[in-house]
Amino acid sequence: MADDVKPRRPYRSERRREQAEQTRERVRDAAARLFEARGYEGASIAAIAEEAGVSAESVYAHFGNKRTLLGELVRLAVRGGDSAPVPEQRGPRAIAAETDQCEQLRMFAGDIVLRLERAAPLVAIVSGASRADPELADLLSRLHADRLRNLGRLVSALEAHGPLRLGTDEAVETVWALTSPELHQLLTRVRGWTRRRYCDWLAASLAALLVTSRR
Repeated sequence: MADDVKPRRPYRSERRREQAEQTRERVRDAAARLFEARGYEGASIAAIAEEAGVSAESVYAHFGNKRTLLGELVRLAVRGGDSAPVPEQRGPRAIAAETDQCEQLRMFAGDIVLRLERAAPLVAIVSGASRADPELADLLSRLHADRLRNLGRLVSALEAHGPLRLGTDEAVETVWALTSPELHQLLTRVRGWTRRRYCDWLAASLAALLVTSRR
């Protein structure tokens, strides 16, 4: 009788996982477009579902609510195509391995500008909506704290190769301020700076403020 039992087809569950991820990706893409075009309040779950070509129930099933969806968009924008936390990714690890502080800062500027280009518009949406939504205010607070913690790893990597002009805490806060999403948007969107100009300015500014012996 056991011979009559049809073997299980594991590819079916794999296919379901692929379909679920494709749906999540469509919803994320649709939400990103609508958040930027309409703002947080204007991008309803119903509108996001329609844009993605899925049901509103599907959006809720995959993300729970709009706040969670926005938070995931920010997280993915910061991390890029790598699922690992930022300090564990290839770029930050290469920066930590570099022994010249000024080169570390040049590498850092080239890495973080790409993260800011992806994440800064979304952070602006979180910031704008946080005034009326305590949960988004909490998300914004956590985003700032995460940035501060991650940038502490950069300062530690710099300090490993020589003393800095500033104490550790002040150095971290200096990098945190100069690489803020808000300042990036002011310089690139409002003033029209190119990516290259922003990177050159950031690396030179951080070197002037932090590095004791510059090459």
